[in-house]
Amino acid sequence: MARIIIDNKILNQMALIRSHRWNKEYDWHKDIQLMESLRLQIPNKESSNELFGIEGMCSNIYLNAFVHMLKGDFAFSGRNRRPPKDPINIILSLAYTFLTKEVISALDAESFETYLGFLHGVRYGRKSLGLDIVEEFRQPVVDRLVMNLFNKRMLGTYDFDTDDTGRVLLNDDGFSKFCKEYERWINRKISSSEDASFRKVIRSQVSKLKTCIMSQEVYSPYRWRD
Repeated sequence: MARIIIDNKILNQMALIRSHRWNKEYDWHKDIQLMESLRLQIPNKESSNELFGIEGMCSNIYLNAFVHMLKGDFAFSGRNRRPPKDPINIILSLAYTFLTKEVISALDAESFETYLGFLHGVRYGRKSLGLDIVEEFRQPVVDRLVMNLFNKRMLGTYDFDTDDTGRVLLNDDGFSKFCKEYERWINRKISSSEDASFRKVIRSQVSKLKTCIMSQEVYSPYRWRD
């Protein structure tokens, strides 16, 4: 299961890179080639730590490409958190929080023990199974939403404030706008070929996971295709 989760995450990262309308300023093909070579090592990994090593290298490559996908008003050089220090990281963290709650709610509805995961180990207070399922929706749901919000300038400088310490904060108007756009995004029809919203797909995947566990079948995570 842990191998399946990481393999699918990398495939979703590669799919988003391929789907972007690139100009000639950035050679994304080398990123795909390197990620594919790392992905081929997954079957040989015997522990979650080894898998996280592959995931970390691929995520670094992906994030470097993601930096070049963002064309809004704000600079973005990579992920930072606890707390996030710039508008893009603020919205990424907020969107991942919303997505995690979405997934955990679906798991609770199917009576899963959310503190026990396949990839993420047991840690006090952490709902590891929720984090496992979040992995298959990071790029399709969160990263694409964030690109949409900033590249189309649906969020701008007026949606963020700076406090006396210099910390950047999402203001009330910006938060309200984000919530509306998140709900619209999570409930919209995914594509012309998929007659379902991401909210429905998340619930469907959790139901599928339950069926696979009960019948001892191999689980297939959500694979995003442009």
